[in-house]
Amino acid sequence: MSPMAVVVFSPVHTPASVTLLAALRAASLPVVVATDRATARQGCSQAPRAALVLDLRDAGPDELLDGRTLARECPATRRLVLRSAAVVAVPDGDAVLTEPFFAEQVVRWCMTTVGRPPDDGVLADLAAGLSHEVLNPLTSMLMQIEMLRADGSERSVEELAQLSLLEQSGKRIQAVVRDVAAASERQPIEGAVTEVATLLDSARARLAAQEAALVERLTLGSSSGRVRIDLPLVATALADLWAFLLAAGTGHEPLEVGIEAIDGSFVILRHRARTPRLPEDAAGRLFTPLWARQALGLPDKGPSLTSARAAFRRHGGDLVVRSQRGEQLVVEGLLPRDTGADNGLKPPDPSRSA
Repeated sequence: MSPMAVVVFSPVHTPASVTLLAALRAASLPVVVATDRATARQGCSQAPRAALVLDLRDAGPDELLDGRTLARECPATRRLVLRSAAVVAVPDGDAVLTEPFFAEQVVRWCMTTVGRPPDDGVLADLAAGLSHEVLNPLTSMLMQIEMLRADGSERSVEELAQLSLLEQSGKRIQAVVRDVAAASERQPIEGAVTEVATLLDSARARLAAQEAALVERLTLGSSSGRVRIDLPLVATALADLWAFLLAAGTGHEPLEVGIEAIDGSFVILRHRARTPRLPEDAAGRLFTPLWARQALGLPDKGPSLTSARAAFRRHGGDLVVRSQRGEQLVVEGLLPRDTGADNGLKPPDPSRSA
């Protein structure tokens, strides 16, 4: 089974349920359809990241009982309950939609849910454990390797090769632990008011320093507005994100960056890119430590999307991702607007959301 899945518990077959399944599949989401409780429970347990949709529209007493039991059996799975106005006593869920509603609302909830990384607390505990049990002894081992190289003893080519291999493996493990720590990073920062245009120019300059040819494929939209940020931190995060999205293409796809505002509180940097080199489940795994680099075969010192996301989150924003129309990814970077003055941005048109 896919590492991520949308499990739809649909005990009653209706035209509305068929339409919903078609909408989920059109969004390239991996869907497991279950008409019975056992199949739904198995689907939730086998996918590390699962979203459970309980379609209880027109459900009878037996189906409602199955739905409530299923919700209790899958407490760690995020749940969306769909109900008609006539249906009562529905199971508890993270969200509930009562008819009438659009299938697009269900699709967007599923995309957001299966693409959401593990909770910060889980990652923080994991990072602390890895640092204590792995990183500390690993650092000691790498120091011993350096001492062996510097002790003046003559070593064979084979012994030197083994030391180099141990060192490379150790540094790779170090990178994994540090990426996990970055994923849980939420420390506050001291920011300054910065024009969005200045941020984009700084990020573009960093990208050009990494690989000048990539800048030619970058298309930046209108950039009026101001944000309160640590400029070097966010510019580096953006450059890493741009470098990765451009590397995920075949060498000629452009990366489109649009700028909008939402609810007057956040500036959104919306990135649209074709990423044919990534697998179908990339939206759900993009910020998993080191996964993005491994998916493209990038070097260990390549861009870290985990660190990039941590930089946005330290500002009270975030990086979120969803798939769209097959091989296209949409990555949205949210940064708090500077509310000291009107920056000319308007909330996005809901009809433009995908």
